[in-house]
Amino acid sequence: MRKLLTTALSVSLLAIAIPAMAQDSFAIINAKVVTNTGPTIENATVLVQDGKIRGIGATDSSAAAPKPNGTSIIDGTGLWVTPGIFAPYGQVGLVEVSLESSTRDTRAGDSISQASLKAAEGFNPKSSSVSATRGEGVTHVAIGLSPRASVFGGIGAIATMSGDFDSVQTPEAFAYVQLGSNGANLAGGNRSASMAQLRQGLSDATRRYTSPDDGDAVRRADALALRPVVAGRIPLMIGADRASDLQAIAGLKRDFPNLRLVVLGASEGWMVADALTAANVSVLIDPQETLPYSFDQVATRADNGARLQAAGVRVAFMQRSSEFSHNVRLLPQHAGNAVAQGFTWDQAFKAITLTPAQIFGRPDLGTLTVGQTANLVVWDGDPLEVMTGARRVVIDGEVQDMTSRQTELAKRYNPNNTSDMPHGYRR
Repeated sequence: MRKLLTTALSVSLLAIAIPAMAQDSFAIINAKVVTNTGPTIENATVLVQDGKIRGIGATDSSAAAPKPNGTSIIDGTGLWVTPGIFAPYGQVGLVEVSLESSTRDTRAGDSISQASLKAAEGFNPKSSSVSATRGEGVTHVAIGLSPRASVFGGIGAIATMSGDFDSVQTPEAFAYVQLGSNGANLAGGNRSASMAQLRQGLSDATRRYTSPDDGDAVRRADALALRPVVAGRIPLMIGADRASDLQAIAGLKRDFPNLRLVVLGASEGWMVADALTAANVSVLIDPQETLPYSFDQVATRADNGARLQAAGVRVAFMQRSSEFSHNVRLLPQHAGNAVAQGFTWDQAFKAITLTPAQIFGRPDLGTLTVGQTANLVVWDGDPLEVMTGARRVVIDGEVQDMTSRQTELAKRYNPNNTSDMPHGYRR
């Protein structure tokens, strides 16, 4: 049996349950560990010290094993340990109350700037949706804006769900563009207008201007914001579903060969999988979308993602069937549905952890590797099962508070609460 890779631990039967107090040094023993770098390890130990993963391997329960030297021991019997969930697109922290415009920072239709708008500058780490998302095992989210006055939706960011004010890790992580029928409406009425606006904007980004407004399609500030895109330093994420739109997106590489293209939606992607593969286009799909919700999705099918992956397309999962702002936390359930649609369990889990990390160039995320800063989740069962819950979340080496508005409401209105106070006043 493989021993702990860097540090052996004694796993005395005195091991205690998960402590409530946050600690950044602990050992989880006897757990099922998914590393995303090799086979799942049964009855394993994960050692975290000073926020770093110091060891992963089969638990050593022999009497000769070294003592843990004060490290908190967590009995992981029946628990799973995995990398944290990475949502490759969402609007967590940009919306508090969906129908209250003063709390919604997802779009700016009256702004003279569009491509240069930054999601990071509207992100609220103290939003109630952030703590709720964290409580479901999501550690990182790529947050983006919705286009309103043009096809360009601004610059997206990558943020942790720690709730800290410095939780935006990559302020300029990707640019967003909307094509398809929605993009056509934004550009003036048809698809050729939206594609022309996109191409002209990318062309503007390759030139230098001497005044704020002398670009062919976008303002100078917007063109400057798109320069990292045409240089291939950050991905260009494009919302589109119809096969003909996806074919046109793949064709962008002929004129802009450095583009790192990511398609959000791709409902008809299976029809043009070879073109997407040839252009090295990654796709973000929602496994729940198995019906034609619009004329852009007439050829939607349940095994779309599995067919794309079999053709060599890099596939990650997002969820838009439950909206982007408050229900990103449902992503593991969506991945679970994908297992019934042709994905293996390992493929589906990587599509919400490792694959998003690869798309955004984050080798520090998506795996459990000795030496890395810990970004992991302890689950009370299979994380792709709908009834499974996160027991402990670690972000950037720090154990997170699992309290959220939902947990506080559940505590207050629990029918088993024996307090004599009326429901509305229970604490």
